[in-house]
Amino acid sequence: MEEVLGLLIQVVFEVGLQVLICFGFDFATEGRHTGDERGSTGGCGWLVAFLVFGGLCGGISLMVVPDLILPTLGLRLANLVLAPLFAGTGSQLFAAHVWSARGADPRNHFWRGFGFALAFGLVRLAGSR
Repeated sequence: MEEVLGLLIQVVFEVGLQVLICFGFDFATEGRHTGDERGSTGGCGWLVAFLVFGGLCGGISLMVVPDLILPTLGLRLANLVLAPLFAGTGSQLFAAHVWSARGADPRNHFWRGFGFALAFGLVRLAGSR
């Protein structure tokens, strides 16, 4: 029972950390379109920026906690699949309810969150001991 509880805490911590950091970047890069720009998606610049931010945050997290938090390869791979989906979905829902109320465009927020968490997880998986 203790192992299951410890594992659950580790999974929640790993996914939660990625999602919270992603929301911070999502909040900082709120859509600021005005007038005629609202119809434009702005290209893939923000997606690339979120991939880079995710990789950088993953690298910084390796300096703080160099060992993998999740103990088995199966959990690490599940984290690599589920964390980007949770981060992307959370980012899209957050954008739809918060940014659209302010008149901002919530499009592409799923891919920003997904890219951030994917890069974060890949760097952590590749660079850990």
